[in-house]
Amino acid sequence: MEYSNAVLEATPERATKLLMGIGAVAAVRTLMAGAGMTDDDILEGRALLLDVLAAPRKTAGAPADTDDARAQRAATGELDQWDEPNYARHGAALRRRFPDVHDYVFKDLSPSTGTAAVRGVATFLARLDALENGTDPDRAATKQSDKKAVSFVATRGLDKAERKRLKGLVDVALGPTSPLPETTDFPEAARRREALVKLRGWFDEWATTARAVVKKRSYLIRLGLASRKAPQRKPATAPATPAKPTALPPRPAEPVEESASADFE
Repeated sequence: MEYSNAVLEATPERATKLLMGIGAVAAVRTLMAGAGMTDDDILEGRALLLDVLAAPRKTAGAPADTDDARAQRAATGELDQWDEPNYARHGAALRRRFPDVHDYVFKDLSPSTGTAAVRGVATFLARLDALENGTDPDRAATKQSDKKAVSFVATRGLDKAERKRLKGLVDVALGPTSPLPETTDFPEAARRREALVKLRGWFDEWATTARAVVKKRSYLIRLGLASRKAPQRKPATAPATPAKPTALPPRPAEPVEESASADFE
């Protein structure tokens, strides 16, 4: 029988529950013995399970990554760690001495994580370049002050060499990576699949038998062959509508007593 990889990989856990349930509940063991399960069958299932657990899980020799992908992650991580403390200290220095430059460099810019940190550092460096080279037409009137600001942060460690290093990290973090080479199945992977198929065959036989002879739901749950039912919520009862008052019949008119001063003939 052909099994999917998902079915096979789920089998060790299911076989473990089945074996443990049979061993833990005497009534289940009795029912299964009556259906033909011997000690040898239990030992067979245990041996097949242990064989699967001992088989290598990963494909031996298959590369899990490429050199440039690892370099990309490393560059992203370094920029992620760089932005928060350096934004803070360079921002504090510029805010005090060149407040206009501070507002320009840090507009909509704050420490981030992951790829957002990479984009943030790239923006930060591009704005410093614009200030140093005077290429932003909106700041034509402040070119001299802008260059002084860039020279000032260089004295605090953000010189041309450091900016070049950071740009290199940005290029690596944003650059393309090569795909993983195609791999073929290795003997270890084939052996693990073979062990899983054997275990699945054992499990299918005895799980089907258990479903046929074990009727108590709690036992089937213990064997991993049934799941607990979700508690059913009682439907919310609508508040009782007060009964309309019953209309009372009209009272008969009381007889009018004649006045004592009436005239009689």
